[in-house]
Amino acid sequence: MLQDSVRLENIRCILCMIVAMAGFAVEDAIIKQLSISLPISQILILIGSGGLITFFLAGAFQKISLFNPDTRKPWFIVRSFCELAAAISFVSAVVYGSLSISSAIIQATPLAIVAGGALFLQQRVSGPRWMLLLIGFLGVLLVTQPGQEGFKPATLFAFAAVFFLAVRDTITRLLSVSIPAITLSFWAFFASLLAGIATIPFFPPFQTPSPQNILLVATSIITGSVAYYCIVLATRAGEISVVAPFRYTRLLFALILSVIFFNEPINELMLLGSALIIVSGVMMLVIKD
Repeated sequence: MLQDSVRLENIRCILCMIVAMAGFAVEDAIIKQLSISLPISQILILIGSGGLITFFLAGAFQKISLFNPDTRKPWFIVRSFCELAAAISFVSAVVYGSLSISSAIIQATPLAIVAGGALFLQQRVSGPRWMLLLIGFLGVLLVTQPGQEGFKPATLFAFAAVFFLAVRDTITRLLSVSIPAITLSFWAFFASLLAGIATIPFFPPFQTPSPQNILLVATSIITGSVAYYCIVLATRAGEISVVAPFRYTRLLFALILSVIFFNEPINELMLLGSALIIVSGVMMLVIKD
């Protein structure tokens, strides 16, 4: 009976993870499309405001406090800053670089968490895990292919996003599970709003959104809100070794969208690099120190 309960919980979390990854991939593609006619700062503000309102209403409906005492602790504030910085970095990589390559690089976040724990938190990492980190790093090089024709330096912003997301996820593990998923989602979109405000001086003036832009923004708010809520649910329950590998489905969705809508070239080295990142990340969950 207990095994059946665990199995059902794992299935629920896996479905939540896949929905989240599909939602994030769609949101990224929409942001890239919106950037053709709107500045990044305006896009972040519109999406951040929409998500903020969405989870404010959801919190009010479910009578959930969005100002949990834990949200005033220093670690939560640092987490929010990392959320802000990651949003700026990754959106810049997607808009000015490549959606497919940026999405592949971002998959190295779990590897960065392990490397950071070893280098800065003095956590013990076994030899096989170091080997997997090197394989993952090789995968990143194959994906980015620096120095090759078609390489876009702006894609390197994705590495900054990996750093900030790794710090964010590490802090998330330290946070109390008493913070509801709606509360975490609310503050994530608040960080996106702040990111937009902070970058106003660095991008062109705001533009009047067209009806098509408004529809795209609304779609992005819906998909982004569902995705963030689902990933919080997916990572708070279930067995991490079972659920976490499905995080890499985001890359599959991103590759499909980048080819269909943005005609981005996908070569053999990039596919090989993506496979190395995924395999090293999944094996990292399996191998014990």
